[in-house]
Amino acid sequence: MDCPTLDELYLDEWSTGLLAKLRGRRYPLSGMFELTDRCNLGCVHCYINQPATNQAARDSELTTSQVKKILDQLVEAGCLFLTFTGGEVLLRSDFTEIYQYARQLGILVTIFTNATLLTPRIADLLAESRPRLVEVTLYGATRETYEKVTGVAGSYDRCMRGIDLLVERNLSLNLKSILLSINLHELPAMRAFAEQRGLDFRYDGLLWPRLDGCAKPFDYRLSLQELLALDDGNPERQAEWERIAASYSGQALRAEYVFSCGAGLQSFHIDSTGKLSICTMARHPAYDLNRTTFNEAWERLGDLRKLKREKTTICQTCTLGGLCSQCPGWSQSVHGDNETPVEFLCELAHFRAARVKECIM
Repeated sequence: MDCPTLDELYLDEWSTGLLAKLRGRRYPLSGMFELTDRCNLGCVHCYINQPATNQAARDSELTTSQVKKILDQLVEAGCLFLTFTGGEVLLRSDFTEIYQYARQLGILVTIFTNATLLTPRIADLLAESRPRLVEVTLYGATRETYEKVTGVAGSYDRCMRGIDLLVERNLSLNLKSILLSINLHELPAMRAFAEQRGLDFRYDGLLWPRLDGCAKPFDYRLSLQELLALDDGNPERQAEWERIAASYSGQALRAEYVFSCGAGLQSFHIDSTGKLSICTMARHPAYDLNRTTFNEAWERLGDLRKLKREKTTICQTCTLGGLCSQCPGWSQSVHGDNETPVEFLCELAHFRAARVKECIM
């Protein structure tokens, strides 16, 4: 007897269909969960990392039981996709327990890691209960450059070993890089490294100030010309900017509301102390999930989507919104409010608009 067959439905296709059914309604479908601010590396550009031995940071982290309680509430609210990030998540001795608990709840987990703390035991566990994706950050293609960024001797070799452990187990793995003045020259080699292993590779050149307000990461920021050159060297990136420019042509996206992006619609952010915010960079206001339920806090986040602009800025009449990275998170990080534009982003958007216009003429 012939058996009926069903076409294979890929996860990305399925999730796209799920989003379509939401028709723009607010729903906590996916989130970022920082399990720790601490990291075993000391990257020169990082906006968050606290030293691995920082006892105050360790003491402020959610306990295992507190994390599990929040995970229970996320599932009850309908969350399906969750990214565990840090700091470096593998610094937590209870990471595997937290990960397994999330998977048992049916959550599709993505893990952001530098891979330097991966062991065969952890890799085997991930192979048994597979994450949706593991993303590993490359800070350079050579030991010299990688460790110039991380500041930790031996970190390059440990990262390479961690990547090998994941590849050997055929786990879903992507590589990514944050491009700096001290590693930009190795972008072609990093891309080749990923291609040789059959891995997707993405990169970005925008640096954030640290959460404590320190602007030191900007010492390693690429120039406007270097950022634009990243698009010139990647036809897919350039084509995407052209698509965005066409889609939002003539629209003043930031004319009325503070939040014109997708933050807080189907996504959220939880920090290592259990505070829920609208996104990773716009962390104010935040609601303590140790004092209120996730559903209550999620509803309060929805009120932020209704905030109307109070300041008079150039953003309100600018029609380059689709090409600009300006958002409340950037304003909070640089200026301490939701609306003041960041000059560097404004300049980049205008340069990018001119470049896109050249390309389509």
